[in-house]
Amino acid sequence: MADSESRAPDGGGAPTIPSLRTVRLDLGLTSREVAESVGVTTACLLRWERRQRTPDPVLAAALADALRLEPERVEAFFAEGPEHPLVDDTVPGHGLRALRRDLGLPARHIADALRVTVGTVYNWERGGSRLPVRLLAPLAECLGTGSDELARALRESPRCARTVVRLSGELARLRDLAGYSQVKVAHLLGVSRTTLRGWERGDAVAPWHAIRLMASLYEVPVAAVATAARAGKPAFLSPEAWLPGDLPEVLRVLRQWNGLTQAQVAQRCTTSTDSVRGWERGRQQPGLYPRRRLESLYRLAADSLLRAYAEPPPAGTRAVRDAS
Repeated sequence: MADSESRAPDGGGAPTIPSLRTVRLDLGLTSREVAESVGVTTACLLRWERRQRTPDPVLAAALADALRLEPERVEAFFAEGPEHPLVDDTVPGHGLRALRRDLGLPARHIADALRVTVGTVYNWERGGSRLPVRLLAPLAECLGTGSDELARALRESPRCARTVVRLSGELARLRDLAGYSQVKVAHLLGVSRTTLRGWERGDAVAPWHAIRLMASLYEVPVAAVATAARAGKPAFLSPEAWLPGDLPEVLRVLRQWNGLTQAQVAQRCTTSTDSVRGWERGRQQPGLYPRRRLESLYRLAADSLLRAYAEPPPAGTRAVRDAS
């Protein structure tokens, strides 16, 4: 088996956490074999390998045993966050200018080969938009190289100097620095361009699930996007701020901050969506098993949610403070 702790590419001393898929393949195991050993479906295991789902402590221990890893190594792998939180079918194009100039090709030649405008090529080169993956093959043929080599060269190319443009806000600046257009980000977030424009202009505050997805897309901390969106940090993220009876709002804020739907929380707690909805509306409180699953899901200390349970249970639904 290959050494599971590799050095960072720049030669620094910080080790990188190997992917579960790499470890599995090094052991010569199929995804089906590992899934059966852990007691989950193959689809579930593949989601773990992509860090799109996080196993509970019991399953994480079983996974570590199946892959012959220390439990701490598995925990560290999932602590890095989703590997592919968004489906992106583009690559940065700011390295294209140097590649075509080395070959003595004008932008018009590239534009004609790809059947796009010269302005589109210039926009890719200055980082105003990103190059669609579907155009890599014809572009590679035009440049006399392979698609994989071209994609690698574009991703590794240093970002060129950008012309400073007037932006409507800090949130738009983050998007611009990441090289995305409003249309592309709106598509990836599943919202309209008008909605995204409103968030960037400050006409409305983006919901927490959108803030978390934008942070992943722009490769910046969630706090940076939250600050740019003027959303602040929800007080209910800190257990010290919880009071008896705050449980409905606490659960809603934690779920939104982590970018989860009620259905996803229900799946991870092995309960129904109606139950999760009832918890967040104060109609009922999670029992012992769901509470422990929730604390594991949100990486809370054991029994910390008890602080927010109603004492005694409220007679009706308590007024909910706005989390967004």
